Amino acid sequence: MANTEERILSLLAVALERYGTKTALAKETGVSQPTLTNWTKGIKSPSLKEISKVLDILKVQILLPEELPDYAAIPKYSAKAGAGSSLVTEAEVEGYYAFRRQFLLRMGISEKNAALFDVIGDSMSPMLQSGDTILVDQGRRDPQDGQIFLVGLGDELLVKRLHRNARGWSLISVTQNFPPVDLEQSDLENFRVYGRVMWFAHVFPA
Repeated sequence: MANTEERILSLLAVALERYGTKTALAKETGVSQPTLTNWTKGIKSPSLKEISKVLDILKVQILLPEELPDYAAIPKYSAKAGAGSSLVTEAEVEGYYAFRRQFLLRMGISEKNAALFDVIGDSMSPMLQSGDTILVDQGRRDPQDGQIFLVGLGDELLVKRLHRNARGWSLISVTQNFPPVDLEQSDLENFRVYGRVMWFAHVFPA
């Protein structure tokens, strides 16, 4: 919701810049000047009905997820998938990203199980870079040899390739600077599989 409000406020700033003053914008939209002031100061958040009067003059249309039948709104979480390690494990939703349902179907992902996370760290480089976004299928929690999963180990959230060994599982990095993490029997009590990584978006450096 915070991201949505930020976008709306940025659009409001564009409208104010276009019309010069709150008085002129109020006259054009029918939204009172005190209401516009409350919005810009964060005293009050506009409803969709109210802000639509401003968005109309900018030719901006708001579509709710249910109005996008060919797209699924996939949540992106604030928790960071550690390519190395990550203690940023808050599970708050930062926003939603549209994925074609046909794409998810082709990948065999149920949209209710899909979740997005940003990667932090470089242990999976060059495959996954810090800042990349991964799409995780939370419906696939059975470990599979050779596949990349989002896992938890103790307090850490990690993205690693799983490798079956004679004693159980190892967490494998791509970068050789990070040695495999062999899970002992005692570690399995603190080991969790959150889902398999099915897709990622790469961020190119500036």
